Amino acid sequence: MLFLFCHQKWQEASNRGAAILSYLGEQVPLIYCLETEPQQGEEEQKVEQHLLYPLECFLFGEEPCVGLEKLQQYNSSSSAQQCGRVFKEGETVYTCRDCAIDPTCVLCIECFQKSVHKSHRYKMHASAGGGFCDCGDLEAWKSGPCCSQHDPGTSVTMETVQFIFSYRYMLVWEETYELSEELKPKVKEDAYFCVLYNDEHHSYDHVIYTLQRAIACDQNQAQIYTALIDKEGRKAVKRGTLRSCQQAKDNIRRNSEHIIQIPLRVEILHTAVMAHQTFALRLGAWFQKIIGYLVGLREVFCQVALEPAADNDQLCLISRLMLHDAKLYKGARKVVHELIFSSLLMDTEFKRQFAMKFTAHYKQLQEDFISDDHQRNISVTALSVQIFTVPTLARQLIEEGSVIKVIIDTVMDMMSAHLDSNNRFQFQGHNPDKFFRVQVIFHDLRYILISKPSVWTETLRVKFLEGLRVFLRFLCCMQGMEEVKRQLGQHVEVEPEWEAGFTLQMQLRHILTMFQDWCSSDERVLLLAFQECHRALMSCTNQPFRREPTDSYMCKQILHARLYKVSQEPVSIHLPISRLLAGLYVQLCQTGAIQYLPDFVDPLNFTELAEQPLRCVVLAAQVCADMWRRNGLSLVSQVSVTNSTFSLVKKRKITKNMKVEFELFDIFNGNSSSKDQVSERSFSKTDQYMLTEEMLYLIIIIVGERYVPGISHVTKEDVTMREVIHLLCIQPMAHSSLVKSLPENVRIVFLLCCVLCFIVSFLCCVCCVLFCQALLEEKTQLESSSTEEVTFDFSLKAQRGNGTDSNTEGLSRNASMTLRCLKSVVSAQSVQDKEKAERKRKAEAAKAHRQKIMAQMSAMQKNFIESNKMLYDNVPESSSQSDTAASVDSRVAVGPQQGVCSTDWEAQICILCQEEQEVQAQAPAMVLTACVQRSTVLTQNRGKTLSPKGSYPLFMPPDLAVGTHTGSCGHVMHATCWQKYFEAVQNTTRNRLHADLIIDLENGEYMCPLCKSLCNTVIPLIPVEPSKLNYPTRCFMTTCLRARVRATPPRLWTGHHFLLSFSLSFAFSRSITEMLGVCATTVHRVGLQTAPNDLCPYMPVMSWNTCAYTIQAIENMLQEEGKPLFGSLQNRQLSGLKALVQFSAAQRLKSSQAVVQKHFADMLAVLVPVPNVENTPSILEVDFFHLLVGLVLSIPALYQEEAVDLQPSAVSTAYNHLYLLHLLTMTHMLQVLLASHGLGEVFLLRSLIVSLFLRLRAGVTGFCVEGVKRGVLPFLRCAALFFNCLTGVPPPEELSGTLHLLCSYLSLPSNLFQLFQDHRDVVTTLIKRYKSDAISHLVFRYPHKKNRLIDLPEDYSVLLNQASHFKCPNSSDDERKHPTLCLLCGVMLCAQSPCCQEQLNGEDVGACTAHAAICGAGVGMFLRVRECEIILMASKTRGSPYPAPYLDDYGETDPQLGRGNPLHLCPERYRKLFHMWQQHCVLEEIARSLELLNVMFPFEWQML
Repeated sequence: MLFLFCHQKWQEASNRGAAILSYLGEQVPLIYCLETEPQQGEEEQKVEQHLLYPLECFLFGEEPCVGLEKLQQYNSSSSAQQCGRVFKEGETVYTCRDCAIDPTCVLCIECFQKSVHKSHRYKMHASAGGGFCDCGDLEAWKSGPCCSQHDPGTSVTMETVQFIFSYRYMLVWEETYELSEELKPKVKEDAYFCVLYNDEHHSYDHVIYTLQRAIACDQNQAQIYTALIDKEGRKAVKRGTLRSCQQAKDNIRRNSEHIIQIPLRVEILHTAVMAHQTFALRLGAWFQKIIGYLVGLREVFCQVALEPAADNDQLCLISRLMLHDAKLYKGARKVVHELIFSSLLMDTEFKRQFAMKFTAHYKQLQEDFISDDHQRNISVTALSVQIFTVPTLARQLIEEGSVIKVIIDTVMDMMSAHLDSNNRFQFQGHNPDKFFRVQVIFHDLRYILISKPSVWTETLRVKFLEGLRVFLRFLCCMQGMEEVKRQLGQHVEVEPEWEAGFTLQMQLRHILTMFQDWCSSDERVLLLAFQECHRALMSCTNQPFRREPTDSYMCKQILHARLYKVSQEPVSIHLPISRLLAGLYVQLCQTGAIQYLPDFVDPLNFTELAEQPLRCVVLAAQVCADMWRRNGLSLVSQVSVTNSTFSLVKKRKITKNMKVEFELFDIFNGNSSSKDQVSERSFSKTDQYMLTEEMLYLIIIIVGERYVPGISHVTKEDVTMREVIHLLCIQPMAHSSLVKSLPENVRIVFLLCCVLCFIVSFLCCVCCVLFCQALLEEKTQLESSSTEEVTFDFSLKAQRGNGTDSNTEGLSRNASMTLRCLKSVVSAQSVQDKEKAERKRKAEAAKAHRQKIMAQMSAMQKNFIESNKMLYDNVPESSSQSDTAASVDSRVAVGPQQGVCSTDWEAQICILCQEEQEVQAQAPAMVLTACVQRSTVLTQNRGKTLSPKGSYPLFMPPDLAVGTHTGSCGHVMHATCWQKYFEAVQNTTRNRLHADLIIDLENGEYMCPLCKSLCNTVIPLIPVEPSKLNYPTRCFMTTCLRARVRATPPRLWTGHHFLLSFSLSFAFSRSITEMLGVCATTVHRVGLQTAPNDLCPYMPVMSWNTCAYTIQAIENMLQEEGKPLFGSLQNRQLSGLKALVQFSAAQRLKSSQAVVQKHFADMLAVLVPVPNVENTPSILEVDFFHLLVGLVLSIPALYQEEAVDLQPSAVSTAYNHLYLLHLLTMTHMLQVLLASHGLGEVFLLRSLIVSLFLRLRAGVTGFCVEGVKRGVLPFLRCAALFFNCLTGVPPPEELSGTLHLLCSYLSLPSNLFQLFQDHRDVVTTLIKRYKSDAISHLVFRYPHKKNRLIDLPEDYSVLLNQASHFKCPNSSDDERKHPTLCLLCGVMLCAQSPCCQEQLNGEDVGACTAHAAICGAGVGMFLRVRECEIILMASKTRGSPYPAPYLDDYGETDPQLGRGNPLHLCPERYRKLFHMWQQHCVLEEIARSLELLNVMFPFEWQML
């Protein structure tokens, strides 16, 4: 417990620093870098107790909690003026388009939410890391510089903290491997670490391979080491003696040189040195926390960091820190940079002092960065954006530090090696990586010039012009560099290097504009700058001013010019000084300072100034004419035309010069000879035509279209409007495309809104005038004509307009586009009317067809009665007539009153061979394309998984945790055609690149030949056996069969009368039987996620389950959309559902008789006692619609015999269906009542069941009747759909899904409680059965809640705020995360990160993939918050991006937050996304998306 009192000893010691170091020298090696890895959190706990707690006690002079309370009191009266939050990579930041001084002024999300900028035109984007929040910086904002949390206050400095940084040298740990005397251990052990450092030369795989070979570790351990090295910058890969570590170091260096000649950096450190270096990094984070308590603490720290050293030869601490930055590894750099952010950059004065130090060491820092291999965001040079973008600080650095000169001199020193003998740049054979790092320096020059001064001082003028002169010397090295000469005879052998020079010129494009803006803000600076620029241009050695002029004659005109043939002599496209001079001349014209120009510059020879730019234009024209094709593609790639300089030249003189430069003078003068035409140097006729066309086009631009501010009388708004109108006349464009197509200018965005508003207002006014005119004409026609003569053609009259009004004619011409839109709307409306009429006609035709069929059936029944009068002798005439009419018009699907199936399958046409075929039992099979997938759309217990080990799949739990859905697009094929097509798809798809990402061939997936929807099986079309249940048959068979039932003890008699009348079962063709097996195998394999097994007893069960679940999903969808139960599905959807039900019904013929009979007995045991059936689930643990489908489809197996294939007769089937439906409806009503009473103890629940049954049997009322009706309604709706597809009996036309009509269709009493009165004997049996149930404590309410996607906020910034507070549950670092929101359950996940990977089926997968397997049965729908993008997932290997449902004010999405406009939720898009998930179309959307994309490098979706 020495650490509890050590701070008191430090206070009493004469040398407090030495006392602290001695204590740390003892304690740090006991905590860090031990031989055994400590448990998670154990090391941090020891650090807090043994090291940081004593330091805090020494700091505050008392208990830290007491000292912190005092500091909080100080902070309550004064708050920091700046936020200073350091941004991590990928963190969302905000800037205000209205108030920010420049785009680099940003706010963190907390400050943005509490600022006035939230209601302004803001922009959001992802930070690259390394910056900090500018809240509180008065120079960063025009208004609203502080949020409500960081309002300015008064700084308070505590006197007691003046000595807290007396041991300041502990702040930075330089990478020396010798400890001071105080820190050295008393006994030096032979314990060392072999430390491997990060670099950017070696790949992940190379480092993993090296570690496996060098230190004999497995691949997983090597991957962990490599990830930590890349993240933190270094990692100790071996601990041992000095000899063993030296051997490991040699092995690593030797193995790393196999591929790349540069070996990996490896060092050997003593364990004590390693421990103290690790603790020094921990102290950096601790210092940030300490100095954040109070402004005074921060000021003391800054004073210590900037205090000059006692020895004049030593630099201050912050200077040593910056100069040592390139030698630190990545983790140490990050800590040091964050410490600078939170201290020195938070105060204006200390920020100024730091900026002066930074400028003083700028050249050395850039040299270290260029020689370094790490990225700029982890280099101290990246701090330039924080200091150079502050306007007052930038001007102060120009005045006191000559920062412009420093930056340009640094660039010149770096690029001096590329100067040739003519003092011009030549980048042939340059180092691309080094050159890229040199170009980064130009960003600092842009930062300095980003805000031009409003007030100039004499010192600022002198220093700025000094920097401009240095900049002009740099431009002189670029003027005319990399000249090219036309290649004749043969093609150039080696393509010259051009990208470096061209990239350099693109970098200077904005800098030239900024220099012009600075010069234009002061008249004297502008004139002096033009003088310097003109002098620099005249001093260039490669200018054409050295030749003697010659005279040329044409059309009685004399041209006195220096001839220069571009096709024969060298020419360069790099003319930065000419560009700058032309821009300064335009500024002189705009500001009016042109009148003073003769006092600074001799009279200008504009013809000579335009010479070089004109050569560029001629070069571009000749390149377009293919005259330079032998020079290769490098020249074509960099040719650009510049017309700015030509605005200075008189039109007549430039026209003459063009003829000479284009080498068309002799041609126009008629002096070209036939000898010249044959020469290779001369031009062909095609070349002459193209050059003439280019020259005339240039004349048009110069003479006629000088639409440039400063040259013609136009403003920037006029230029923007002209560009917008030209772009919109070419084609309709979205706002984002319009912005991209406009010139790259920051201010153009602010003008665009005003311009677009003006254009829209103009079009609206045009439309209003034309519409009013057309309406007046219609009114006149109505008043002067009869009703028969009136014709209304609004769009035609609006387009024609009034010919007598000239204003209206002009408006008519301008509104032609609007009228075309009106015509399209009118035509679309007429198309919709036609579609409605067509649907009405088809409905009437179908009704007439049904009536015709019913009349035919009535006539057939009358003929049957007349021919069999003996059977009706004992039947009353009135009863016979009424029953006959009822039978004819019966719309009952269940029971003895069952109606007649209207139609069977119509003749189907194969979509592949286009042949027509009837659906018959012995005919070749016809199949429907289908897709089977697992689903959680209906789940009431998200996250629950099902396995065949329990009662599932025979009994579906009531929560519908995971179901098997089968959907079909309804397209029909012959089975043989489908098999040929599937084989062809397999053969062709295997050769495609990454074909496994689109369809899974091993699991039988394919795309529908017609609609390209994803499928993985086919459903055979089973013919529906027509029901011949009429009145005489029903009466006769009922009497006989009831007598037989009473005489014969049934095998499964339970109180219900299962009628045992038999008929022979019709057999299917071999083709249909095979297709039944194909579909059943797919359903079984997908539903249970097992390998195909035809002998599995659950094969028929899974077919029944997918039938039931699909019907429930369709009913849920119809109810969600408010559509009627019947008549809402498309014909193809209805055909698919009908085929699925018939397929499920036919499974009993494909499966074993004994297996199906056993399944029936097990399912029936849930309702009534069945001998020899045990472990039956209770009624609260079963979904009764699944049970209904299983019992109805399996009961025919009771009639089968081993020798004879029998099936129940029509009467038996009708009564069996009726009794099963009654029994299940009663039990489901009891289930609803129990769920509404809540849960209690098991014996109480059993007594409740008995009491409920007794009351229901006695007819006692008092129950919540409406609640029961609402709970039972979904079951009855699903039953109606099921029996409709099973029996084919059409529903009544007025059936809308209400309970009364549903009961009528299902042959149920309108008062469902009457069932308990009608079946009293059955209720007694049920009471005995349910008293012995093992009741589950988990009860779900009925009706089930409707699953929807989670509610998203209307403002996207709310989601970004939520993501900013997200912390990875498995990681404590501050590295960039990808917060991803699950739209199904609302859980925020850490995606695409190794920290949250999980094991799924023995394979490492990302957090989203693992979550989708549990939450959505493999289907996932995620929103990547920082990328504003939806991710659809279908499996571990397949997924696709999808547009997010958030739109900006222009109705566009913003993936990756590229534009950064405010985003708001679009309900329609989100509803479309919900329907995609609800209708099980996610897999189809992914497949179609991947089919359209040409995937070259596949994304590892399993790691998401």
